[in-house]
Amino acid sequence: MTVRAVLFDWDGTLAREGLGGVPAACAAVADYAARNLGVDARPADVERAFAAVLPHRAPDDGDRAPEICGILGQAFTWLGWPASAGDVEAAARLFFETACRGQHIYDDARAVLASLKYRGYRVGVVTNSIFAADYWRPLVNGLGLAGYLETFVSSADVGLAKPNPAPFRRALADLGIPPHEAIFVGDTPATDIAGARAAGLRAILIDRRGRRREAAGYLVIERLSALADVLGEGLSPLAGP
Repeated sequence: MTVRAVLFDWDGTLAREGLGGVPAACAAVADYAARNLGVDARPADVERAFAAVLPHRAPDDGDRAPEICGILGQAFTWLGWPASAGDVEAAARLFFETACRGQHIYDDARAVLASLKYRGYRVGVVTNSIFAADYWRPLVNGLGLAGYLETFVSSADVGLAKPNPAPFRRALADLGIPPHEAIFVGDTPATDIAGARAAGLRAILIDRRGRRREAAGYLVIERLSALADVLGEGLSPLAGP
């Protein structure tokens, strides 16, 4: 069957983790709260509150997906801090910007995305994240990928996390592509591979450290450049939607 679309996971597949992380993001939120909410805010307090309200779930549960405004709103309530919806949204944006600071795209990812676009494939991202796609858009633009990605679906947009098939189905609907004409590439078997297969897509695991050589029912690659061999001649630059 012809492949017309390629979907990717984000962290560990297309992008390398940034320099920020949760501790730095919590410190930024504490600074915001101290300046704007009139409270004695310490980074350690925000970290404790964040951990207390964040739903604890196994990575392969695929249940309800939390989103950052809900998490921070509960965290502020847990701390007894008065915060408007505007304050929560501003703190959430600051949390995202700090957590993702320094994130960059793997060299092979940028080259593959350009090649897929040139050859006429429909391309998108499906990721488990507490941040909705609206948060990611400025970062994607800043990384120079806006012209390559036609859809970016976060579990926070759908309310369900991989391996639930719902995020994959949203991305396929955005592209107008049936699941049997798409493949998904991700770095986590429990969420990426299981979720893609549950949604009816063919799945490929990328293992950049080369620790996996064999897998049951799916292909393992070490670099995204190997997709050229998987897709073969594929579509042409004149391929239609």
